[in-house]
Amino acid sequence: MLWLLIPLMLGLMLISITQLPRAIVLSAIIEYRYFKRQPSYAKQLSKSLKTVLIATWLVLATITLSVEQHLLWSVFTLVLTASLLVGAVIDHTTGLLPFRIALIIAIGALLYTSSTSPEDTVIAVLTAVVGSSALMSMNWLSWRWRRLTLLGGGDIALLAALSLCLSGTEIALIIWAASLTGLIESRWRRRSMIHFGPHLAIAALCCWYLKVIL
Repeated sequence: MLWLLIPLMLGLMLISITQLPRAIVLSAIIEYRYFKRQPSYAKQLSKSLKTVLIATWLVLATITLSVEQHLLWSVFTLVLTASLLVGAVIDHTTGLLPFRIALIIAIGALLYTSSTSPEDTVIAVLTAVVGSSALMSMNWLSWRWRRLTLLGGGDIALLAALSLCLSGTEIALIIWAASLTGLIESRWRRRSMIHFGPHLAIAALCCWYLKVIL
């Protein structure tokens, strides 16, 4: 029965990757060009990126439905993986992580946590609020001191959404792992600025699956 979710989720992903980037990038170009004067971006993802995205999600979906877990976990994991992969690809392409990706994850995470561990819902919400406030404060201090932001708004929103289904320790590990891989990419490409969203997405996926495997 659960395997029937694969074609359903695949259809939703196909719709999202053909329409989400077009709408988001179109609006993002105006704002991002105005402040950063970046070159123009493609209005949709390339066929190769779509193929990699779908293939990766199908592999993760197969792993998800092969693990003996609660139905809610399987459904939420399918949504989480699809959202993180789409967000990572959009961020990789445009340098901007859409807020609606974080919103989808936040709604799913809140429903999942409130259904499986109602007593932890308040703690999860407080963790998300405190964590995002701390990161925004760090951004503000960094901007006042060095005129440089440490994280983008989409990155902070994503971490806040993930805090609704992961502990504070796990969020800290995700940030550490993403920073480590981001540093490697920065040194490899010899760039001081990188797209951090894909690193967060990969670290979050690893953390989520390792919780079950280990």
